Amino acid sequence: MATTNLYTKGACVWVPDPEDVWVSARLLRDFCPGDEQLQLELSDGREMSHPVTQTSGLPPLGNPDILEGENDLTALSFLHEPAVLHNLHVRFLDYNSIYTYCGIVLVAINPYEQLPIYGEEVIDAYSGQDMADMEPHVFSVAEEAYRTMTREETNQSIIISGESGSGKTVSAKFTMRYFAVVGGAVQQTSVEDRVLASNPIMEAIGNAKTTRNDNSSRFGKYIEIGFGQNGDIIGANMRTYLLEKSRVVFQAPMERNYHIFYQLCASRDLPEMRALKLGTFTISLVTSDQTFLRKLCLPCCKLKRSTSAWHAYVFRALSPAGLLVSSHLLVGLCLWQADDRSLALFSKLLGVECAQMAHWLCHRRLAVGGEMLVKPMSGQQASDARDALAKHIYGQLFTWTVLRLNAALQGQREQPKSFIGVLDIYGFETFDRNSFEQFCINYANEKLQQQFNRHVFQLEQEEYMREELPWRRIEFSDNQPCITLLEGPLGLLDLLDEECRMPKGSDENWAQKLYDQHLTRSAHFRKPRMSNTAFIILHFADTVQYECEGFLDKNRDTVFEEPINIMKASQSELVAELFQQGAAGGALTLLTLKSSIPNGSLRSGKRPHREHKLTVGFQFRQSLQLLMDTLNSTTPHYIRCIKPNDLKKPFEFDPKRIVQQLRACGVLETIRISAAGYPSRWTYEDFFSRYRVLLRQSPGQGTIKTDCQRALQELIPDSELYCFGKTKVFFRAGQVAVLEKLRGERLHAAVVTIQSRVKGWMARRRYLHICWAVLTLQRYTRGRLVRRLAHTLRYTHAALVVQKTYRMLVVRQLYLMIREATITIQAYIRGMLARRAYRERAAILLQATVRGWLQRRAFGRIRAAVVLLQCCVRRQAARKELRKLRAEARSVEKYRELNKGMEVKLMQLQLRADHQARESASLREMLHTEREAHVSELEQLRAALRKLEAQLQVKPQKTPAVSVKEEEERQRTEERHASDVLRLTQKLCVYFPERMAQAISNAGASMKAELEEERRRYQGLLREFTRLEQRYENLRDMSALAEVPTCQQKQHKSEKIRLRIKIVLIGQSTCKTRLGPAVASPPLQAKAGDVTGLLECKKRDEGRLIKNLITDLRASLAASLPLGLPAQVLFLCVRQADCSGEPTRAHALCSTSIAAIKASLKVPAHGQTTLMTKRMGWYGLDNFVPLTFNTSELNRTLSDLCIQAYQQLLSITESRLQSLIVPAVLETETIPGLSGSGSKLVGSRRRTGSDPRAAGAEAPSMVMVLREMSALHTAMNQQELPIRLQEQAFRQITYLLVATALNSLILRKDLCCWNCGLQTRYNLSLLEDWLRARGLQEGGAVATLEPLIQAAQLLQMSKNSDADAKALVQTCHVLSTQQIVKLLTLYSPQSGAEERVTLNFIRIVQVQLESSYLLLDVRRVFPVIFPRHTPPLLNAEQLAIPECLKISFLRKT
Repeated sequence: MATTNLYTKGACVWVPDPEDVWVSARLLRDFCPGDEQLQLELSDGREMSHPVTQTSGLPPLGNPDILEGENDLTALSFLHEPAVLHNLHVRFLDYNSIYTYCGIVLVAINPYEQLPIYGEEVIDAYSGQDMADMEPHVFSVAEEAYRTMTREETNQSIIISGESGSGKTVSAKFTMRYFAVVGGAVQQTSVEDRVLASNPIMEAIGNAKTTRNDNSSRFGKYIEIGFGQNGDIIGANMRTYLLEKSRVVFQAPMERNYHIFYQLCASRDLPEMRALKLGTFTISLVTSDQTFLRKLCLPCCKLKRSTSAWHAYVFRALSPAGLLVSSHLLVGLCLWQADDRSLALFSKLLGVECAQMAHWLCHRRLAVGGEMLVKPMSGQQASDARDALAKHIYGQLFTWTVLRLNAALQGQREQPKSFIGVLDIYGFETFDRNSFEQFCINYANEKLQQQFNRHVFQLEQEEYMREELPWRRIEFSDNQPCITLLEGPLGLLDLLDEECRMPKGSDENWAQKLYDQHLTRSAHFRKPRMSNTAFIILHFADTVQYECEGFLDKNRDTVFEEPINIMKASQSELVAELFQQGAAGGALTLLTLKSSIPNGSLRSGKRPHREHKLTVGFQFRQSLQLLMDTLNSTTPHYIRCIKPNDLKKPFEFDPKRIVQQLRACGVLETIRISAAGYPSRWTYEDFFSRYRVLLRQSPGQGTIKTDCQRALQELIPDSELYCFGKTKVFFRAGQVAVLEKLRGERLHAAVVTIQSRVKGWMARRRYLHICWAVLTLQRYTRGRLVRRLAHTLRYTHAALVVQKTYRMLVVRQLYLMIREATITIQAYIRGMLARRAYRERAAILLQATVRGWLQRRAFGRIRAAVVLLQCCVRRQAARKELRKLRAEARSVEKYRELNKGMEVKLMQLQLRADHQARESASLREMLHTEREAHVSELEQLRAALRKLEAQLQVKPQKTPAVSVKEEEERQRTEERHASDVLRLTQKLCVYFPERMAQAISNAGASMKAELEEERRRYQGLLREFTRLEQRYENLRDMSALAEVPTCQQKQHKSEKIRLRIKIVLIGQSTCKTRLGPAVASPPLQAKAGDVTGLLECKKRDEGRLIKNLITDLRASLAASLPLGLPAQVLFLCVRQADCSGEPTRAHALCSTSIAAIKASLKVPAHGQTTLMTKRMGWYGLDNFVPLTFNTSELNRTLSDLCIQAYQQLLSITESRLQSLIVPAVLETETIPGLSGSGSKLVGSRRRTGSDPRAAGAEAPSMVMVLREMSALHTAMNQQELPIRLQEQAFRQITYLLVATALNSLILRKDLCCWNCGLQTRYNLSLLEDWLRARGLQEGGAVATLEPLIQAAQLLQMSKNSDADAKALVQTCHVLSTQQIVKLLTLYSPQSGAEERVTLNFIRIVQVQLESSYLLLDVRRVFPVIFPRHTPPLLNAEQLAIPECLKISFLRKT
């Protein structure tokens, strides 16, 4: 309970509101004990008075701003309903976070839209992480259950509850998908696929559209996923509860029947459905109905092989169930129409006699006095009998489907060691009219709520006992009286079963018995005022009124025996199987796979057996008790799904509906139980770090625990408000807020003191500065006055000198101007006379010469343009040819031609590129020649012009007179032509070489990109081929472990055949896309006597050679050998066999060696063999001298082994780094004292299932990460791997590091702070320095660090103004929109000096960005390119073979 000291001016409180349930307000003045009213100001600015009757009537206090949006509700200082509602509102609308923890409960709010938070990269991010470290998510709960199961070897349960439309089914599907991915990664079997494939089948036959949900589950489901010794899925089992069979014959307005009926109608035109004679219907369909076969039939292929016959049986049974409902009975006459098409089709599909079925649907058999009488039924009775039969058929088929799914999901190897159960069950329901279904659903929720309350209470008490607290029992509301009312002796269910056994039992009699028995004896039972056929039960969540009408009929679930006997005699195998289960047609069991409990009684003339009278309520009570026993024997985990609004609008928050569901699902009860004890708990280190400012004296020499105890005794006098444990200090509700207030006051006082001292220091400093400025100003002023006087005297003396000099200058300039004008006029006149005499004689010759020169230049330009056009046309033709070749490369029919001609085509493309380069060179030479010719022509023209001028001067002739105007026009024309020629010449000289260079560069870039894409696709196919090959071997080993039934052996055999076919297809694709040598060079025959320096190995010793050099070669021995020695020895042996005229033996030796290398790669101990495989692959089989047999296929296989060895080496390093990345990069405090006292206010509520680090173990740090990377670098240097290959390897390693760290940063709110950003940037700088010190920065390894670097910078940048938003976008250009928004949303202030990022700032940033992905794909693999390596020629005499290899049987030749 909060103290009255916190009700001060400005404090935030919550007041009730009829629309928003609770609204925020602030106190306008301090509250004093005895005040009758509180003066409040609402969030909208209105003022109000809140009456206060007593201290307990004070409005609830608001939590500190630093706790706003907390991901765990129990970490709030004040635990009450408005705080919970507000926190969910902030996280759902402001942060778009649909998940929130509430202690051990995960609250999930349905967003009503698809969110990108369920991909495989999210699964990888949550896998192996602690629940308290990550943002709330359904994957976090699944991971907690999986880790607890594998660590403690105990069974787990995940209980998912909520009302219809809250997202229970989706949460269950994502939970099972997580288990399928995590639990299926070990053996890669098909069990996890079958578990996922069962979901669409169950949704089709068990889900329907209601007014609250378009895909509402109308049954409860509990799936047990069995795990083996290694944590992999080996089987599953499904239980179902209380199928709503009444929906088959009746649907409320705006609701639909089960999806399967509409899916059948939507698929009636398909060939598979024509035999059902569905006809034409006018039915409102949804999109999912149109994709029926793809949604239902394809998953069935994973569960059962003979899908065609299976589907036919199911559909033939489903169609009559629907036809039976739509049949027309002649009410009153109780006769079927003679030509009724529905009855005929119903009988045909079920394989029964039409006349018999028509008769017994309208008649019943009675036993009177030992005689059997047949009595016709009325129209209403016949309709009821028809509906009962339809419901029974559908119920039997539903049960049969569940059994078949369980058979398909059973493990085929061993019994599960442990399991995780996923319970998807209906939540608490209350409608305007509540009947038997709501009664059973609410009864189940009462049981689950009791189990939940006791489990939460138990966890609280275990926490107190673990911390050795002097605790007393916490009181909580136990709903055992309500459960006793429902299931106890003479309870509602007992009285209902008793009334069902009465011959003339009725709903009215049952209601009267309830009134007599419980109205005055139970506080949870009431009678409505205006009804005698209804009753009211006070459930834990709400008060519900039930209508008694129909209770008895639904509880009996009566089906007459005669129609059942007709079904037993059906010609359909499925129908006969359905109704042969049990002694008299009882339902197939839903409790276990082998037991059988009838679904309802069968009414006939004979006295029924006792086991036939099990009612629906009794069966449901038994199955519910079995479920509770199962849950009590497991460790439960809870997911409470919340429906935010009834309109199904995305991200719309209705406070009334939210509060109603929070009360119903038990979240508020969890809060109440937590608040009743010590809800706030801190470790001593965290408490001391944050509240050390409240210590009145310096810390002593004792422990931190002692200092905390001494401080709390001074800060909180009442010792009942806190308690000290072994590792934590516990507080009552509201005490953390008190400490926060004291801390804020202490910090405020300290700030005021600091400000006063700083202001005084600044005032004194300012005074001294003013004094110094005044003296300086006086000194400068006096100096300026003196300088001004001296300047005046100098100016007066200089004026006379200036005047004299100026007058002289004016006269001289006038003289020079007149002289220059005279000379210019004379020059122009003489020039005009000379030109006039010259032009008359030389004009014609000059024009002819210039025109000829212009024509030659035009011809040169045209020729250059033609050459450019030819280049463009040829390039276009080459591109068309390239596209054609790529199209042929994707064709399976052309793989042989492509395989044979790929190298030729690659060489042709290379030749074309060379040809284009040569053409470019020739064009450049032509351009150079044209330039030289142009220069020579200009020189000739100038020489001719000088010669003509000389002739004119020697022999002047008279020429006709030309006017000055014509002469100027001709001169302008000539100048214009000359300028055009010069401009075109310059443009051609500049444009043509650039165009050619650009074309060549574009062609080269496109070819390089295509080659890179082909390489990436090929290596991806190679990885897929290796994975499928391993999967095939796993299945083969599984089949050899134990004998399986015949049907399972057939499934295993078909699975093997399918995998073999898939391996062959991928192998063909690998061969097709391989860019290796396709045509071998012609063999060169060499004689054995002509070649020396080889090693001879006898055929009988080949096995020993392979064993000593590859199979049994130890890693330590391989490391001490000279590089490539095994490859050199093997090649010399192969070469000797080839030169001896035995190419077949040489080929066999090569194949055996490659097979041995491939086998050694699968053994983790052959790490050095992995590295030597690369060396052997680089040597190749014909790099030294050509062999006499075709080695292209062997070379390709060796290249594939190199890629596999490279990937295996990286996978080993990645597996070692995986657990170190997040702690080392994000969590390790490399900078001492960075956390300080500014740590965020958290509750420190780690789950008890979290596994602590082993005592004495070294904490992960960047030193360990760099140590692992140094080990890899050292190993690669020892094998003398090229630097380019090392750069590619570390590029892959750094990408994994960045992707893992960034994904974890985005999903963890505690890391999104300024301190973590600074620490992360520092750690990355260490990694950058390490890469640069080893010369690995050029291969892209440093560039891959950019996303994480920018994320760290984002956490350190200012986030207030529009300029900050613009700077942030420019800085974080590599990050996507969702990543930046997520980091800004999760950003947590570390102290009071910081503020949260406003929503307006986030929107400004979001507008300026475009990309939309959230997490990086940690599984992305960059293609590797092995550099060309030509080894030297080998000679056996040069090899130093050590004795430890034990290959002395080889003989040198």
